[in-house]
Amino acid sequence: MSDTTDEIRRESQEKDPRRVTLREFQNKKSSKFMDPCAIEAKASFKCLDDNNYDKTLCSDYFAAYRECKQMWIAERRKARLKGEL
Repeated sequence: MSDTTDEIRRESQEKDPRRVTLREFQNKKSSKFMDPCAIEAKASFKCLDDNNYDKTLCSDYFAAYRECKQMWIAERRKARLKGEL
């Protein structure tokens, strides 16, 4: 995880700034939406709100979200190949 992502997670207003684990994701009810990158998503929306929706000022937040999603997809792919999903 990059320094920017770590910083965004520290600055987050979340009471429990942790990621959803793969096991939690597997065991969730099918109707429940679970975003493992919710902290980064919330931070990017907050940045947009704070900066009058000027996307150029929030590029670090968008990069952190993309990095999180890529990491999560790679983790799920790895688990699927191992037969865990």
